Amino acid sequence: MVVTASGLREDELDTPYTFQRLDNRDITDRGYRTLPEALAQVPGVMVQKTTHGHGSPYIRGFTGRYNLLLIDGVRLPSAIFRNGSVQYWNTVDAFMLDHLEVVKSQGSVLFGSDAVGGTVNLVSKSSAFRERESGRAFWHGAALYRFDSNGGSHTGRLESEVGEGGRWGLHLGVTYRDFGDVRDRVLHEMEHTGYDEFDYDGRFDLALGDDATLTIAHQRVQQDGVWRTHNTVFFESWQGTSQPNPDLTRIYDQDRDLTYLKVSAADRGGVVDAFRLTFSYQNQREDFERSRLRSGNTELSLDRTTVATAGVALAMESALGDARLVYGLDYYRDDVDSRRNVQTFDPSGNLLSSTLAVQGPYGDDAFLDLAGAYAQLRQPLGDAVELTMGARYTYAAASIGRLDDGNGNPVSADKHWDNLSGNLRANVRVTEELHLYGGVSQAFRAPNVDDLSSLKPSRTGVVSRGSLDLDPERFVTWELGGRFLAGGTTVQAAAYYTDVTDLITEKPVGVDPGDNSLITATTNGADGYLWGGEVQVTRRLWRRWQAAAFAAYVDGEADTFPSNSAVAVREPISRLMPLTGWLSLRWTDADERLWIEGRVVAAGHAGRLNSGDRADTSRFPPGGTPSYVVAFVSAGLRVDDHTELGLTIENVTDSSYRVHGSGVNQPGCNAIVGGRFSW
Repeated sequence: MVVTASGLREDELDTPYTFQRLDNRDITDRGYRTLPEALAQVPGVMVQKTTHGHGSPYIRGFTGRYNLLLIDGVRLPSAIFRNGSVQYWNTVDAFMLDHLEVVKSQGSVLFGSDAVGGTVNLVSKSSAFRERESGRAFWHGAALYRFDSNGGSHTGRLESEVGEGGRWGLHLGVTYRDFGDVRDRVLHEMEHTGYDEFDYDGRFDLALGDDATLTIAHQRVQQDGVWRTHNTVFFESWQGTSQPNPDLTRIYDQDRDLTYLKVSAADRGGVVDAFRLTFSYQNQREDFERSRLRSGNTELSLDRTTVATAGVALAMESALGDARLVYGLDYYRDDVDSRRNVQTFDPSGNLLSSTLAVQGPYGDDAFLDLAGAYAQLRQPLGDAVELTMGARYTYAAASIGRLDDGNGNPVSADKHWDNLSGNLRANVRVTEELHLYGGVSQAFRAPNVDDLSSLKPSRTGVVSRGSLDLDPERFVTWELGGRFLAGGTTVQAAAYYTDVTDLITEKPVGVDPGDNSLITATTNGADGYLWGGEVQVTRRLWRRWQAAAFAAYVDGEADTFPSNSAVAVREPISRLMPLTGWLSLRWTDADERLWIEGRVVAAGHAGRLNSGDRADTSRFPPGGTPSYVVAFVSAGLRVDDHTELGLTIENVTDSSYRVHGSGVNQPGCNAIVGGRFSW
């Protein structure tokens, strides 16, 4: 069953979108340590890592602010998400998840701005009190531990559920992670790739009658000491990469809190058959330390950015004859505070100056409002065809209280935009086992505070500035796909084409006289396109054996502005995923107590680079990222009803490789051992 794609609870065969669902077991059994790493097993998704504490999924060629991440239906992206890879997907504890749903190229009708490459909805663990015996008290819990030999990393989680069946339930969890420095066969120990993380989560559910539930939840993630070493003196050359002007340090500390209250009901009958009303408040804090040598002195830049997001969303479902209507309203406000303190020290360590900049990496005292109303109808046309059609109106407004005008003077700005997006899809029942789907979806993305007011380093040797003269970006995706489910065989395949208009890109505007860094400004100077396809097959070979395979490819071009050029040229889109695939074979014993799985992951040579990629010499080897073939082996043993043991060996052949566009190599051979005890 899938919910995110259409807003309806429906069988996967009836969904006119390409999607994948991953359960908690898919994450823990294969040894993934973060949410972005888990998403790498989804066809059409490439996960770039600037460092091991960060991870940015590229879904059908889009990343960062072009993919929408939801936590229990609440938006995580904020007004500071930038163009390019971001680290914020790693501020979610993967061990608190019950499951997640990935919907590709869904468009903006159901979820608004940013849902371009895909929408990922994370569903947190709960007490599942309605599934317990009615009127009976329950108390369950589990303790999990894992050790990674590569880096000597430790992860521990303790969680528990308590409540009364059919009436109420409480889930509590806490996770601690101590990541050591990762080792690679060629680079050996990669310094400052480890970090610490502490997370906790709680969720209380209360029955409001037979068909309604009140939910109150809180989640927190705290990460300390996440280095971006590829731009520092700890950079190490691999396959010809280089760093001509390294900083001394680039260190991030990140905190994120989410609290929400939700009232939901289903199968009520009447005009509104189901509804979900959610009030949410999220707070993200980011501290960034950058130190570098300038004119013989040491310059220390300390940035602090906080984003407080308040939101309310109402989603409803009604029956209109034999049709189903999903409709609703939502509103989110991001409140951004961003400061930068710049200190200068002489070679002896004496403080020469301390200056509070006009703004931090983003405009200070800034707001971004997103308000929308939508409706989507699912209408059967006979017994074999279902048509899905919908539209959303969105109003977006940005207010920036203080930003640098480019000459060190503070100014303010107010901007607003609106948009109407549509969606038209069809699902055709060819046979009971084979369904075909396709259609066209519009998407858009309103300029955010980063687009309008950023002032920060981006790629190697580049300083990025925002611009106030921006319009929303627009996208149209055409897609055709199909699913086949029968006799132990599952096949899903899709092809798509996305037309891009008014893409916000960076245009060279000058050079920083202090260190000769290129200065760029944002502009709606790009049009382009993306196309690609995915195929995924799962087959039960014999009673105890199951095989799976997938392959995916993405290609596309867009207008770009090469260094020192004011004229746009058509080039490949940055960080295009090469032809990528995997093959797995899994055996499970007759009692389902023991299982063993082998996987081979392969990626082709990533040589389709644009001028920005080629200039980013610390992440892209000359000529592109080399191809790789990597093998993994995983096994699990259920000792008894309470105890499970697991083993994963990553990178069995100890290959030295990296995912395209990353600033750090993947770990070498790594044995992950762990266990889970439940009661």
